[in-house]
Amino acid sequence: MSGFWSFACGATDIAREADYAARITKTLSVGEIVWLQANKRKFLSIYTETEYPDIKEAAIILHDKGAHPDRKPLIYDLRTELPKHRWSTLALQMPLRETGAEAEDYFDLFVEATARMRAAVSFLEAKEYENIVIVGHGMGALMALQAQNALQDDIKASVIIDVPVTRNTAARTMEWIREAELPLLDLLVSRKIPNMAVSSAKRRLAAKDNTHYRQVSINDDEAMMVKRVYSWLRRTMETLASAENGDEAAEKESAKNEADAQGN
Repeated sequence: MSGFWSFACGATDIAREADYAARITKTLSVGEIVWLQANKRKFLSIYTETEYPDIKEAAIILHDKGAHPDRKPLIYDLRTELPKHRWSTLALQMPLRETGAEAEDYFDLFVEATARMRAAVSFLEAKEYENIVIVGHGMGALMALQAQNALQDDIKASVIIDVPVTRNTAARTMEWIREAELPLLDLLVSRKIPNMAVSSAKRRLAAKDNTHYRQVSINDDEAMMVKRVYSWLRRTMETLASAENGDEAAEKESAKNEADAQGN
């Protein structure tokens, strides 16, 4: 495995990534390790396939700062429980800073994070997944938000859990929420967010033009969070499919009317 880390690796803490990779390789019990590549740099991911046949839905899972794609309880629960509810998962090792680094120290890793998400999308598209979503926690949620414009043609929806809201201009959380056009579930975990009432109101205001935005405040209960995620994803995909079918029917009707008019 050391060969994966032998080249220049830029901003990410390659020693921490290698350490996490070694631990996961030894202890992984659910899913399979897949090495992906972004910007000529290999990184670990964990692919867990749903047992439902002919399902073409997959979720990319992004962990919080300083963590890894098998971190318990939340990331592990997301990547192992969603496949029981018709969603394959691909949990990514996101770029890392040194131990003890603050959220602001991660902001210059956004470019690398986006490249890793692109690599994940390419992997899933090669497996013919048609509905791809992103579920991010903490810094992973912020990385997903900032990448939404670059990935909006490839993903159908996003879930952000405990996304950081800071005054640092490099992390424009409210602006990114305002710009979001895809369905967005904003999960707030009450005890972890200071001034939650103020923050939640500002987020709803920022997303007022997105008819597919939903905000949910929830206690620090991982099982309930996971249930909220897959329930919202199911409803969202059904809504999108219904809208697409309606558009197709309208196009067919329009074409038929045009043909009838020309025939007359």
